[in-house]
Amino acid sequence: MYFFAAVALLLGSALTTVSATPVANAERPFSTPSFIGLANDPEAHKFQPVLDFDNDGCYYTSAIDSGGSTNPGLNYAQGVPPNCLRATCRDANRLQNSNVYSRSRCNNGWCAIMYEYYFEKDQVVCGSWGAGHRHDWEHIIVFTQGETVRRVAPSCHNGYGGATNSPRLQGQRAKVVYHKDGGQTHCFRMANAADDSIENYTGQWFLGSLIGWTGWPSTWLRDTAMNANFGAASPKLRGDRFGSALNSAAGGQTGSFNPWSD
Repeated sequence: MYFFAAVALLLGSALTTVSATPVANAERPFSTPSFIGLANDPEAHKFQPVLDFDNDGCYYTSAIDSGGSTNPGLNYAQGVPPNCLRATCRDANRLQNSNVYSRSRCNNGWCAIMYEYYFEKDQVVCGSWGAGHRHDWEHIIVFTQGETVRRVAPSCHNGYGGATNSPRLQGQRAKVVYHKDGGQTHCFRMANAADDSIENYTGQWFLGSLIGWTGWPSTWLRDTAMNANFGAASPKLRGDRFGSALNSAAGGQTGSFNPWSD
């Protein structure tokens, strides 16, 4: 059951990109939308990837509301073929009430920006025997020099095997797809030319509402989100997880960038 609305105002986007607009939904227990913040990190917003979602998976949504209530997620052992993998979690209101969470680290002429996305479940096959888990976090790390995107590393099963120094871009935004990785769970991959045939309900590359690391309404709310129990899945934005992820994603391709130092 989906449970809250989040911010959906962006600083602006390309004509071929659609952004989120909050909507009311009877399934949500909050009678009034509970907003978190605006697109409050212009630099991170500038390079924020645009996403599409293959038809066999969920949309991302918000992990927490402004009152500190975290998303309860969805039971993955549900649904019947052929649409069980996306049951409930691909409703339009997921994107319409979504947030993206970012954190940046810049030094030695480079910047690395991590964009974290929350999904309510990740399911491999249909039925109560199906492997998967409630809650999922996936992220994309964008490395830049000045105004240029130098490297994009989408997370997939705790690795960055799909990282590239030649991403397909929409302006300064990398194009990335959330997909099912064969017989495994879902993760991100870089888009190819065929992916311009959009599969999400908007018909356009999607840009969610961004909350930068220093733009949360309070550090308490941010800490609540970062330290919440999401099971085996967890955001990599905090503590040593952040530096470790940047180090792995860089792959020795980012010159003198130091993943451990602000």
